[in-house]
Amino acid sequence: MLKNIFPSHPDTYIDQVSKDWIPKTFDGFLSELNHIVSSCRNKASLALFRGHSRREWLLDSTFVRSCKASLFNLPPEARLNKIVIDSIELHRVLLNLLLLKYGVLVRPTSELEALETNNGIDAWFELMKRHQQYPEEDVSHLRGSHLIDWTKSPEVALYFANCNRSGEGVFYICDATATGRTLQITPVGKILESMDEIGNAGKALGCPLLFYPSKQIQCKRANNQQAAYFAQMDLRFDLETHWRLREKEIGEIILIKLILPSGTESEAEKYLIDRGITHSFIYPAEENQET
Repeated sequence: MLKNIFPSHPDTYIDQVSKDWIPKTFDGFLSELNHIVSSCRNKASLALFRGHSRREWLLDSTFVRSCKASLFNLPPEARLNKIVIDSIELHRVLLNLLLLKYGVLVRPTSELEALETNNGIDAWFELMKRHQQYPEEDVSHLRGSHLIDWTKSPEVALYFANCNRSGEGVFYICDATATGRTLQITPVGKILESMDEIGNAGKALGCPLLFYPSKQIQCKRANNQQAAYFAQMDLRFDLETHWRLREKEIGEIILIKLILPSGTESEAEKYLIDRGITHSFIYPAEENQET
């Protein structure tokens, strides 16, 4: 776990309010990234990565962003009023919109259900994963699922942090071992049922859950991206908000936000191309699905 970790590069400083690590150059960014990754490896921590091309975006799922836009006309970086966030009414509205989508508007196909019966895959997870990887197939007005894509590859996360960037990007490093026993073996369908029962009773839905089933439909896009998925359980709170509260409880660091400096777009692109991380690698041509 990353209890005592500090920047290694002399030009990097930590914002005392946001806790962001802010290097001045791309070389400084790489130095800090390598420092954090090495620290995770030395401490036998499972590091997962995510990149945003806009620093101000919250760690919300696509579904929550869609709800904020549809219900409140808010952009991805905006937070709701605290009175609204703390209300049981918002809690139930967001939860029941998710349950309306996944259960009423869309359900796993008969083919997915057969694969679940015969091959032990999680049909609901595969449906949500497909919506994450191929959002154009999502027919609902409420876009996406409550899953948030992460990756085991720092280069893949850097691609997303730099893609179409103009200004500062952000690179997240999550120490998944510090989040507790969040890796799930419970099928997503059962978890949705529990969310319905617990959430509609007015209770909090707890910490984000990590999904990386041993049996999955093989998807070249997900494989190349080395994808893993955190589920945003309490849809009122982005992952960073939840994890910062958890950090105070356990005295460990769960999340590091490393800023990708403005003006380094070309340097980052060249770095990625030299390592074969291109658009065609991240988004390979459609493949036949196999279990």
